[in-house]
Amino acid sequence: MHSNFLLGSLRITEPAKMSLKRIPYDLIARHAVNDHGRVTNRELRLNSMSMKTAGQIVSRFPIDPRDTSLGFVMVVTHESWDETLVKLESE
Repeated sequence: MHSNFLLGSLRITEPAKMSLKRIPYDLIARHAVNDHGRVTNRELRLNSMSMKTAGQIVSRFPIDPRDTSLGFVMVVTHESWDETLVKLESE
């Protein structure tokens, strides 16, 4: 697998870091190689279009894969591909 887009600078919000209890390099890597986790069909279509025209790309992963009731984190590459942000879905 390879990335079809640039990640830019990487940032993680403090709430996401506290919820994950780590820096999620693995989730950023999955996002970079087009494994977008639990995105909707619409988000998947938009991601596909964005990779061709430079737009926002989103991924969604559970905070704890064994307990999805804890919520999800989003990995979002900005539409200009200059920054990728990891944040809680609720932020």
